[in-house]
Amino acid sequence: MIVLLTTGSHTYTHDYVGEELAPFYQVSYRSFFSRRRLKQATYIFSDFDRLSFWQLELAAHFYRQLKAAGWRVLNDPARALHRLELLQRLKSKGLNSFSAWTASAAEDVDRFPVFVRTQSAHRGNLTDLLHTSEQLSQAIDALTEQGYPIHDLMISEYCAEPNAEGVFRKLSVYRVGDQFVGAPSVYEKQWTAKLGDVGVAGGDGYRADLEDIQSGRFCPMLKPYFEAANIEYGRADFGLVNGKVEVYEINTNPSIEPATTHPFPDRVTAFQHSDKQLLSALADLDTPETKGTIKVELPKVLAERRRRERIWPGYQWTP
Repeated sequence: MIVLLTTGSHTYTHDYVGEELAPFYQVSYRSFFSRRRLKQATYIFSDFDRLSFWQLELAAHFYRQLKAAGWRVLNDPARALHRLELLQRLKSKGLNSFSAWTASAAEDVDRFPVFVRTQSAHRGNLTDLLHTSEQLSQAIDALTEQGYPIHDLMISEYCAEPNAEGVFRKLSVYRVGDQFVGAPSVYEKQWTAKLGDVGVAGGDGYRADLEDIQSGRFCPMLKPYFEAANIEYGRADFGLVNGKVEVYEINTNPSIEPATTHPFPDRVTAFQHSDKQLLSALADLDTPETKGTIKVELPKVLAERRRRERIWPGYQWTP
């Protein structure tokens, strides 16, 4: 049995996996934290950027109790790096060449162009490319005026490169325990390359993408990035700039969807191949169902002060 722990509003991301791989369950943290006995299984913690600090701390306590029982557990909530800290570590280690800053440290930005986004959630950039300190300051003022908390805003240096046809390619690789699986790329005319433009890569682009996935070309290159992030399950999104890997983020709760129709057959084949590898890697994580259980305890600070009833604020706890 495999249990993926997510926020309540994001228990849909692995529906396809649950249909194809049994027993695989997506369980909300709210439900998980309410239990005092847990069944033996493989537990995958995710969605850290959507948790409050209390929720994240409680998840870390549960992780440690499962680990102490000798069960297989992936993604330590206390050690896995979030978006900003990840980019800063990758830059300091020389893995990435671009920088990132908190919005409150905008005066420290010395490399342009940049853009502003949130540290949490997955909604992409909030600004266009900004080329001067004045533009950056004005953008941050405008965003905070709209109600974006400055402590959640971050600044990222632009680091992308279109191909000869002006198309941007965002690549992805999954980590599933000790295995790495390539995923189909996103192709788009815009540098953000978030959702993709259907057919824009052309026959040659989709064929090359399929070959990269089948050969696992980028999988060995991404291992040090996951290791630096302390993430054992997730999907790294990255680009190639001057032939070098540049990782933009690692999503611990990526949406996984089956292959659908597409104007280029190689695109469908790429999804099918990636999905097959991903499901196989997840199946290798499976812990056979047993009658084994453990009793879990709340950390002292929550048990004594009765804070448990007050750690569920926000949209993420919808049933």
